Amino acid sequence: MDTTTKPVKLWSAGFVYLLTVGTISAISFGMIGPLIPPYAVSLGATLSLAGLVAGIFSFAALIGRPFASVIGDRFNKKHMLMTFMFLNGFSTVLYALAPNITWLLPIRILHGLIFSVSGTINFSLGAEYIPRERLGEGIGFIGITMIIGMAIGPNIGIFILERFSYQVCFILSGSGIMLASTLLFALKYKYNPPPGRGMGFGKLRFNDLIAVELMPNVIFAALLSIGTGLASSYMIIFGSERGIGNIGLYFVVHAIVVLITRPMIGRMTDRKGVAYAILPGYILAAAAMIIIGASYSLVPILFAAALFAIGAGGSFPAIQTDCLKRLDISRRTVATGTYLIGFDIGMTIGQIMGGVVSDAFNFRTAFTGAGSLMFMGFVCYFLYNKKTQKEKAVTGSDI
Repeated sequence: MDTTTKPVKLWSAGFVYLLTVGTISAISFGMIGPLIPPYAVSLGATLSLAGLVAGIFSFAALIGRPFASVIGDRFNKKHMLMTFMFLNGFSTVLYALAPNITWLLPIRILHGLIFSVSGTINFSLGAEYIPRERLGEGIGFIGITMIIGMAIGPNIGIFILERFSYQVCFILSGSGIMLASTLLFALKYKYNPPPGRGMGFGKLRFNDLIAVELMPNVIFAALLSIGTGLASSYMIIFGSERGIGNIGLYFVVHAIVVLITRPMIGRMTDRKGVAYAILPGYILAAAAMIIIGASYSLVPILFAAALFAIGAGGSFPAIQTDCLKRLDISRRTVATGTYLIGFDIGMTIGQIMGGVVSDAFNFRTAFTGAGSLMFMGFVCYFLYNKKTQKEKAVTGSDI
């Protein structure tokens, strides 16, 4: 595919195939997400240490994102995605071999570094199949593959764990991801090096690693993803502590609502602008965290799952779309990588905070704290958007 030529429609064969492969990978990866903290506890970790084990993955991904940006923008995206997706699956299998926490931590770091590359390039490659005028909608659909993985994967993982073991779950998860990587062989894609840059690392500038002009978006993504890190890592332990059965339905409801609402929010973003998704998104996501923290039964938690799906589920692709539109097409991977740095920061805070705060106080304090930080994100974005709107009125910019 010629990266300088815009697709004439959203649902091209390449885009659909990439979504299919991404869904298989996401479901396989999602199998282990909520199992990591209890697995760490089973190996002798305290809840605080289990939080560190969960959070160090996102921290490692944060470190790897800038290098993922260079790899994606300067090498063949298809080949790089195949390679790092396969390594992602292989590193998942390694969890099954960890005899204790001492071994689990370095494996978790390695996995985070590898995932940072495969995840970044997956979004960047997908963006090449999306016309600019439908970028918000298209990015939303790529994100939906991850949401499907978060809904179906954890429940598959819990099902396998209840009948077999953690080790079987890790091996099956890794095998599914490696299978997805091999399916990418059939994806039609032609790599055209960006003009004047060529293939390879060559001379690097800091702006090739991180797009400094997107730093506000990094902050907004971080404040929003704190709740994602907290809920995705601790929902099983939270449900067990409060005696709430079928807690895995949280992920199912979240995914169903995202599937229904994200395409509509994406189209609204393309027509009216990202602020129409982000501002109400912060409020809904913050409310969801506070409701979860106060809940002792399943119904309010499922209601919170729906709120969080609409709020955060619509805001994440809006922030990423804004990042992609602000940079040239040849810098799509660094745009995606910079956005994901913010996502990783928030995930790390949420995962570590979940362990430390709930260990020192309780889960209500942890979820209420996450909601408060999200409300702060609403205030920050409101002021930022007000400032940028004034600048647009003066310069006439449409970004």
